[in-house]
Amino acid sequence: MRRLSLLLAALAPLPMAAQAPYGPLSSQESGPLQRVGFTHVVDRADLVETGAIQFESWVGYSNIFENDSSATHHLNMDLERLSTDIGVRWGAKRRLEAGARFAFETTGGGVLDGFITDWHKLFGLPDADRGKYPFGAYAQMLTDATGKVRLDLPKRTMALEDVRLSAKWRAWQSADGRKLLSLSGIARLPIEDDHVGPRRVDVAASALARSSWTRWHLHGTVGAATVREAQDYDGLLRGGSFFADVALERARTFSSRLSAVAQISLESPRLQGFDEPEIDGWPVNLVLGMSGQLGERWSMDVGFSEDIPPESPAADFTLGIGIRRTW
Repeated sequence: MRRLSLLLAALAPLPMAAQAPYGPLSSQESGPLQRVGFTHVVDRADLVETGAIQFESWVGYSNIFENDSSATHHLNMDLERLSTDIGVRWGAKRRLEAGARFAFETTGGGVLDGFITDWHKLFGLPDADRGKYPFGAYAQMLTDATGKVRLDLPKRTMALEDVRLSAKWRAWQSADGRKLLSLSGIARLPIEDDHVGPRRVDVAASALARSSWTRWHLHGTVGAATVREAQDYDGLLRGGSFFADVALERARTFSSRLSAVAQISLESPRLQGFDEPEIDGWPVNLVLGMSGQLGERWSMDVGFSEDIPPESPAADFTLGIGIRRTW
């Protein structure tokens, strides 16, 4: 009788048990004014297996256009940005994961301005006067009322932006594995100069959680980071930042190895004192996409990010693709 019971349990339909989560989607903010300080990268609460090594890469292509003038400043952001992140994670212990991540960026005038303007016209969406400026132009500049340059970034080609060292600890997990809480710490070493002032090491701490049902998974993160102020620009930058995101995943939506994911990411602004939402407003991004397995050791995710509302320092949109390989 016991053997029969075990056999029936093994043959039970898969939906009776929780499907393994593939999400959330790998995403991050690409707006230049937000990348002055630590930039939150969406991560999962789950750790890599003990002793395993995971290689990961994320590529994001963003279009950014903001042109605004007032009595206090002039902002001119017109560019397209290719983010290329390469990282590695190691399951150091049963409840501890260590990692390193290298971020590269390529910026330029791009080729999508005309397409985006036509797209907005087709659906009657606001275009922020994009069509009044030359397509394919490049600028990353912020000046104050006195003409003093606060931000002026040249074009870059695969320039190393920063290096991150991280540790993640599984603080709690339910007996059935459906609920999980992890704590993460990250040290960011900036490499490129942003002309705002001397850049120093930033640190961030966050709590990551997951709750799973049969085919649904809820992912969430909340955290804070330092924004290391330059003494000669005291008051321009905030001393710290906050970030949060939540993602809802439906397992095996497209196939047995693909999940549909929808998530919202929120960050606090890095700059202050301008009273202008395009500079010191709160960026919010809606990210839609899918995540899943490509093979026994390979996994991937694809996501499209749109800024909501558009009047914020967030990138207009980002198309991101992440891929991971575990040994």
